[in-house]
Amino acid sequence: MVPRDPSSSQTPIYSESNSYCRQLLRQGRGFPMYIPGPHKNLPVAYRKTGIAIGDVGRITPEGSFDFFFNIYLPASDPINTYIPGDFVPLSPYNPIDVTDFDFDPGNFVSTPSTYAIDGGFSEPIPGGEFVFNCRGPDGAVLALPHGAHLEKLENLENMRRYAAKHAESWYQYVNGARGRGLVNGSLYLITACEKSKSWGMASFHDVPHENEFQISFSPTADEDDGYRYRWHGTRCRYKQADPPLVEGTPVNQTTFIHAFAISLGEGLWGKLFGGVHVSQLADSSALGGASPGGFVPYGPQSSSTWFLGFFSGGSATGANDDTDRSLVQENTTISAVSPIPVVCRVDNLLEQPYQLLLP
Repeated sequence: MVPRDPSSSQTPIYSESNSYCRQLLRQGRGFPMYIPGPHKNLPVAYRKTGIAIGDVGRITPEGSFDFFFNIYLPASDPINTYIPGDFVPLSPYNPIDVTDFDFDPGNFVSTPSTYAIDGGFSEPIPGGEFVFNCRGPDGAVLALPHGAHLEKLENLENMRRYAAKHAESWYQYVNGARGRGLVNGSLYLITACEKSKSWGMASFHDVPHENEFQISFSPTADEDDGYRYRWHGTRCRYKQADPPLVEGTPVNQTTFIHAFAISLGEGLWGKLFGGVHVSQLADSSALGGASPGGFVPYGPQSSSTWFLGFFSGGSATGANDDTDRSLVQENTTISAVSPIPVVCRVDNLLEQPYQLLLP
């Protein structure tokens, strides 16, 4: 692989997932999942409920969560089909330390360039229509006809120390037995997740700045058929998911996550994986010319790291203790993934996205 010349001009590369996630990340609700549903190759028990607190995994270039195991479940649990050889679960957290919050039906998250018209609703939601006015050049919106539910673990200390203790073993397992070839800092431990019965995503990129247009998200079926919503309009990329047909079906569509980003020290990382330095060609371009230096990747597989700067921004931004907490233990850094300090420093983040978690 030939390293990219940092001085050369290169057209940024944008994918649908890239455009949507980087747009909505700036709104501070969490990291947006472009593919909210669980992978179909996972155990049935996992697919029923989707992402959960304590899950260890990565974010794929397509915007889905690649689940490896859950730190709170025993090795015998059907969800933990494949686990590290030395796996010992963490004691369950106290339910009193979990915050639950409901977002009302009709809730939406959008960029400033995409806003609801006259409240956006022709009648109560679900059942009414979302209408948005959009202007270039970029924008995104997530519409939630049935609202959403956030589950967030507030007491993170046991989880943080457990992750620091086992981080080396996890990377060896994920990059060895599971063959993912992750770069340092791209392994995540879920601390909160937001789920919804139904959703609609729309995003647009590189529309002329002076252009304005409307899009709508309206039901094509009534209440008896579950209010199946569909998008109408041009210039956008659209996706949607309908609510379960059977009432009471567990919700497995995760629209936002919060997580710890796990990073090993450069010395330990080099010792484990050979210290190979590889330029992140496509992924650096996707970040708008970010420097490829300042990190030690596992190998040439770099396609899973375009989002890394967004996750790892907390520990180098100088934010307050509530939003910027990290634990350094035996050459391991565990940093809270907090979208708010990141979005306040987007320009700086895009300049140096890969070195923020290194101790």
